[in-house]
Amino acid sequence: MARFDASNLSQLQLDGVTCVVCGQIDDRPMIPVGPAPSGLVDLHAHRTCFEDAPTPGVVLVVGNTTTADDLADLTSFSCDVADRLGFPAVVAVGSDYNPTDFEAVVLADGCALSPSSALLAGEALLADVCVLWAEEVYRHPVTTTCGHCGEADREAAPIFLDGRWTVSVCPGCVSASGVEPAPAALVVA
Repeated sequence: MARFDASNLSQLQLDGVTCVVCGQIDDRPMIPVGPAPSGLVDLHAHRTCFEDAPTPGVVLVVGNTTTADDLADLTSFSCDVADRLGFPAVVAVGSDYNPTDFEAVVLADGCALSPSSALLAGEALLADVCVLWAEEVYRHPVTTTCGHCGEADREAAPIFLDGRWTVSVCPGCVSASGVEPAPAALVVA
């Protein structure tokens, strides 16, 4: 999927009229790729422009993982991060992560309560990595577009796979892949 910087888009791109990747409008079908900064319209891209670009990175979610309940809460929140930001999300357990290896770092409520989380938060801020606070994540709407097929589907949701939450995927793409979402009890076990 393509990356684009909303601060460098033309007014037509911000209005959802032209492709956010190539800036053109033509006969090729366009798909919604996220909310405009105003939050009033969706940004759009040609499916070919969007899908032929490199896959975006992963977001690191930093928070309190002191107890099993804290870890469960943070894992649940990281699902919201993936669903709202449109990036796969991984929970930082311990301090063996380099914040510069991630697209962004999300600081969950309570991140200062865990020494390893506080360390990662500080490293991210000092490294000039994109850092978002939990309340900023909730300003983004829930994704209703499948990150696999690009179709609008109100049931699209992230699935927990290989230790991280995927981007939102519609039930049809989950079924077609043969991957079953992890039951909530297994996600943090």
